[in-house]
Amino acid sequence: MTQSIAISENFGDLLDSRFRKIYTTELRERIKESMIPYLFGMEKSTRAYEMMSGIGGMSDLQDFDGSISYDTFAQLYDKTFTFPEKALGIKVERKLMDDELFNIMDSKPWQLGISVARTREKTAAGIFNSAFVGTGGPDSLPLCSASHPLSPDDATTQSNAGSTAFSATAVEATRRLGYTSVKNDRGELLEVNFDTILCAVSNEEAAWELINSAGKTNMANNNRNFHEGRYKLAVWHRLTDANNWFMLDSNLNKKFLLWWDRVSGDFNYDRDFDTMVAKWSVYERYSAGHCGYQGIYGHNVT
Repeated sequence: MTQSIAISENFGDLLDSRFRKIYTTELRERIKESMIPYLFGMEKSTRAYEMMSGIGGMSDLQDFDGSISYDTFAQLYDKTFTFPEKALGIKVERKLMDDELFNIMDSKPWQLGISVARTREKTAAGIFNSAFVGTGGPDSLPLCSASHPLSPDDATTQSNAGSTAFSATAVEATRRLGYTSVKNDRGELLEVNFDTILCAVSNEEAAWELINSAGKTNMANNNRNFHEGRYKLAVWHRLTDANNWFMLDSNLNKKFLLWWDRVSGDFNYDRDFDTMVAKWSVYERYSAGHCGYQGIYGHNVT
């Protein structure tokens, strides 16, 4: 009887380490497959919010005539990242442990780990799924727009949005835009290197062939393929539009496209003595967004 009383009171304690291990293992396995660290600059926060302030470029070096010419930075747009709360819980009845229904019990923390990873992934993919709509950017425009102003003080616009279906010709045209058309706030070329193709599963085969074929794809002659080995390929099944695709400068993009973790994977346990129910929950706070657009070019294909 003493043993039974001890188990009744502490069965949740006995399961806690087991559940934590299952949850942690599943979450880690899912995170290994996550696109977030591949596409986003990963940051940690210890504050209620984070504000990123854009800083403009500087002029060319001036001829030295005995006195140094000094330049100043222009203040660009601000972007504030806030951290909404996200949480989910599971419950286990004492009876499940007594009957050793471990397949049922083990599936609970396993599914909770999946839910955490899936929610994070959907949040990140939402940045691209809404890339052509809304007013959430620092300049009150979508991430990909044909009318980004150079700065708050210069209404001259530039575009990082197209509408061309995926093809070798479209990839090359977009790659060239990075070197010829993407400018900073002073109208100076940024020399953006679009070295990554991001697409949905529907374009995976065409993109893979473009990057890996030694000869030009779908051509009768044996001309060498200019694109062979030139790009990295990111295929994301979370992209909701089968036809849209993006090209990224993998280095510049991580400076502008950010993922902030405020509280990550806080796994908690409690029990209700009267109802013989043990409860586990996970709590997270994070934010994703962009503070600049120059590292990405998107095609909204209709």
